[in-house]
Amino acid sequence: SIDGQRRSLKVDINTESGIFILAGVSLPENTNAFFEPILMELDEYLANPLPHTTINFFIEYLNTSSALFLRRIVMMLEEALGNEKLTVNWHYEMDDEDIEEFGNDFKSIFKIVDINMIRIDQNPYT
Repeated sequence: SIDGQRRSLKVDINTESGIFILAGVSLPENTNAFFEPILMELDEYLANPLPHTTINFFIEYLNTSSALFLRRIVMMLEEALGNEKLTVNWHYEMDDEDIEEFGNDFKSIFKIVDINMIRIDQNPYT
């Protein structure tokens, strides 16, 4: 679990429930240093995953290098779990067209897992 900061995501990888949350702004100084521990934690989880895993994105803003890591995270989960054992939810505020568009672009990358686009009134992690 990582508390979100002004320039970095809140991350909650709950291996007991199989529900993961990535929320907030992602503009870390060193993207690799921020995301590598997350990838390692996911790798450990995937060695013995629960019957179903859900990842919830509540992104407000992100840079290109963060977007590449989010893609890598979903690809990792998709490859290991497939569509039957993985749910990916992309939450976006109803008036945030940029994050909605990014979510739709993000969704188009994946061929196995479907990303649920979920419109919300307000991001609970802002």
